[in-house]
Amino acid sequence: MNAIQQWTAGICLAVLALSLVQYLMPEGAMHKTAELAAGAFFLCAVLIPILQAVPDFSFLFSLPSLQPSESLQDTVEVQKEDAVSHSVSSLAAAELAREGIPVKEVETTVHTQEDGSICITSVRVTIPASLSSQCGRTAELLSASLGLEVEVKTDAGT
Repeated sequence: MNAIQQWTAGICLAVLALSLVQYLMPEGAMHKTAELAAGAFFLCAVLIPILQAVPDFSFLFSLPSLQPSESLQDTVEVQKEDAVSHSVSSLAAAELAREGIPVKEVETTVHTQEDGSICITSVRVTIPASLSSQCGRTAELLSASLGLEVEVKTDAGT
């Protein structure tokens, strides 16, 4: 009961203080700002004791976080790596097709670094054994067009 008496006494004192400030405040540009500040002060004078008296509702704020799960993040990273690998492989195959060089296989190794960037670690292209004399030219061509170091080998293993 004592808390309610203190609360009402606090509200009465806040009303008296605000009335005095409003009476002494001259009309003009600052009057609306002063009224806004007075309203905020009165609202705090009324609500703070109420908020201190109610039970602790902090359990409402301890809801599970809305961060994506680890498995979802891993899946997204794998999908990004696959997309980059497929894009680089397609670009290499298209470049060699334009030059008339048949491609057996394009293998691209990609991984995601800690900062989230994607790193292409290697590109290996396999061409038919009949074109073994063109491995060096093919590697230079792909390195120039992709901007990456490319390893070219034949399907015979050379």
